[in-house]
Amino acid sequence: MAADFRVFLSAVTSEFGSARDTLAASLRSRDLLLRVQSDFRQQADADTTLRKLHDYIRDCSAVVCVIGQRSGAMPPPASAAPFAAMLPPGVSEASYTQWEFFFACHYQRRLSIYIATDAWTTPDKAAPPADRPELQQALIRYIVDEQGLDRDYFGDVHHLCHLVLKEHWPQELPPKPVVLPYPSLGSLFKGRGSFLDRLHGSLHKGGSAAIAGKAVHGMGGVGKTRAAVEYAWHYRDDYTALFFLSAETPDKLQSAVAALAVPLRLPAAALPEEEARFEAVLAWLNANPGWLLILDNIDDAPALTAAHALLGRLRGGGHVLMTSRLTQLPRDIERLDLDVLSPGDAEAFLLEATETGRQHKPDDAARARALAEALGGLALALEIAAATIEARRLSLVAYQEMWQGSRARVIGWASPEITGYHHVVAETWQTSVGQLTPAGRELLQRLAFLAPEPVPESLLDVPMPDVAPADDPHAALDDLAKYSLASRDPEAETFLVHRLIQDVTRRGLVQAGMERQRLTETLGWMDAAFTGDPQDVRTWKLLTPLAPHAEAVAGYAGAAGIAEPTADVMNRLAGILQFKGLLAQAEPHFRRALAIAESSFPTDESRIAPCLNNLAQVLQDTNRLGEAEPLMRRALGIDEASYGPNHPNVAIRLNNLATLLQATNRLGEAEPLMRRALGIDEASYGPDHPNVALRLNNLATLLQDTNRLDEAEPLMRRALGIDEASYGPDHPRVAIDLNNLARLLQDTNRLGEAEPLMRRALGIDEASYGPDHPNVARDLNNLATLLQDTNRLGEAEPLMRRALG
Repeated sequence: MAADFRVFLSAVTSEFGSARDTLAASLRSRDLLLRVQSDFRQQADADTTLRKLHDYIRDCSAVVCVIGQRSGAMPPPASAAPFAAMLPPGVSEASYTQWEFFFACHYQRRLSIYIATDAWTTPDKAAPPADRPELQQALIRYIVDEQGLDRDYFGDVHHLCHLVLKEHWPQELPPKPVVLPYPSLGSLFKGRGSFLDRLHGSLHKGGSAAIAGKAVHGMGGVGKTRAAVEYAWHYRDDYTALFFLSAETPDKLQSAVAALAVPLRLPAAALPEEEARFEAVLAWLNANPGWLLILDNIDDAPALTAAHALLGRLRGGGHVLMTSRLTQLPRDIERLDLDVLSPGDAEAFLLEATETGRQHKPDDAARARALAEALGGLALALEIAAATIEARRLSLVAYQEMWQGSRARVIGWASPEITGYHHVVAETWQTSVGQLTPAGRELLQRLAFLAPEPVPESLLDVPMPDVAPADDPHAALDDLAKYSLASRDPEAETFLVHRLIQDVTRRGLVQAGMERQRLTETLGWMDAAFTGDPQDVRTWKLLTPLAPHAEAVAGYAGAAGIAEPTADVMNRLAGILQFKGLLAQAEPHFRRALAIAESSFPTDESRIAPCLNNLAQVLQDTNRLGEAEPLMRRALGIDEASYGPNHPNVAIRLNNLATLLQATNRLGEAEPLMRRALGIDEASYGPDHPNVALRLNNLATLLQDTNRLDEAEPLMRRALGIDEASYGPDHPRVAIDLNNLARLLQDTNRLGEAEPLMRRALGIDEASYGPDHPNVARDLNNLATLLQDTNRLGEAEPLMRRALG
């Protein structure tokens, strides 16, 4: 990318406006940061346009001058006076575009000059009355005759674009996208060299017509995931990008693909709809060949179906590598079996991994061989054993004695027939758990109920409700990491517990009769951490990484019949899915929360009303208004009976029902409900509360729909004043108010009043959400429409193009 290579494009708008915009779009497509004169005229600060042009050109990398017969507008003499010394001898005045040329010369910027020939006969519009053609002719003589500067000539826009784009513009390659869960083991990755070679040859078989997919197959704990990641690191130079995705369920696969929009720096990364981000990533994969995509833990039929469907949408531009415990795979996916490590390789791993920490004995090689055979060559068990030996500075024989002492405690509840993997994982886990501090052991027992995905370390800073404060939870995590029971990613500030360790931990809790206690504690912990308004995109940074863990613990709690706060957690989880546009995923969580509430609180319907309301909202979002309305009416009836007719909860239900009626064009039914909701909130909170502002805005929008603009406007202005006082002038809620008011002003043909409100709303949303958020696109489109209405098409077009992009 060349975002640090800044370019200024100089051209007289009346003569080259359309050509300039076409050329600007082409240069920006090469990731150049490019500005034109109108960009500076639109900046709402006190400095002069000429000063802003001077400052940008002084600090930019290159200036492209498109020169014709017109001079363009002249700056006021007072604005030009500070720069007079920059003009060459014999030149006493200059137009804006001529100043752009002279600034570039003064600061010795890279200068590309293109002069129109007589063939250029289609100016965008007539020259303004103040145009100075004699000054322009003098400039051309200065360039051509006096200085003999390099230049090219063009006759039409296509010729101009060809000349400019064939120049060498910096193309700094972006760093290779690498999304892998951990670094390479290096020399500790033992006994897999021939497997990696076989995998490499198989994936590359057929040259450009690469095999669609490969599956590394094997039992849990054998090291499938590690082998896939080591393959990626070992052959990273063969690939343009390396991606690792959790694919254990269809939903997780879609979310993981969609999440790649961020490291790929796609504009769609800012979109709330996961499906849109998924499609954008898919388009990138099909347009950019040479990548490796690892799909991890495809261990059941639904996961395999989803992964296979993804393969069907990829056009052979890269390699797909799956890890799976399934034995039956589609015919177009070749299976490569990964076995346990050989005794010699397992021995070598144990000796090298414990070299600096174990108590050395003369017979270490024999002891390592015996321990490796006892652990069955299982990679996960070997890794945990080596970490425990290192942490406790044990001898190999001392560790084996500890390990053998654990066997009696796990036989029966960790048999391969039950778990699907060697019981040595459970035995090795039990050995290491016995070395943990009490805080480390309790943390592991709670983490067993989270998803087998990265956990943000910030979760450890959330106090656990109704549990006495323990030792430093970060120290407890250090304890787990020391024994390889958790792996950390310091850069991402996350940690991960292997799914098999979670599984054997949960089974151990069942055996000890502690499952419900630890599950209840973990549920309360997640309830305390997973908070925030899912409608506010700024909370997504907190909520998104916790969402899979909220889903996991709520699932375990629901299956265990724990009602509270399971329904609340499910409702919040469904809420963020809803506002990310994942309505199909949100709906079953809302339905499950409603079912829990109805079965658990039959005598307290006030607990049921929010669940009814939430489900109704997602039904309305999916245009099932006939299904949504009775749920909303039932929620309203419950809250009126529970709290009385004038409670704030009743106002929420009235407002939601009114918006549904408005959506079905029953405006006469909707209006009294909105007015009643407004009255309740004014009485409950006072006239200046943000909830009142919401009700005012909704009512004003309905009045606008019924063409009562004179009634709507004061309500919108009052809502704006409340939100500015409540949140400050730069809050996204204020931007919504500004947009609503501006559109009403536009409808009443007060465009001069509307424009600064739209520009202010755009500035707030850009600062709040970044330049590529859908709210910004909406603001750009609104502003461009207004500019179009005022016949400023040259200003409107780039805004519309940016909104579409």
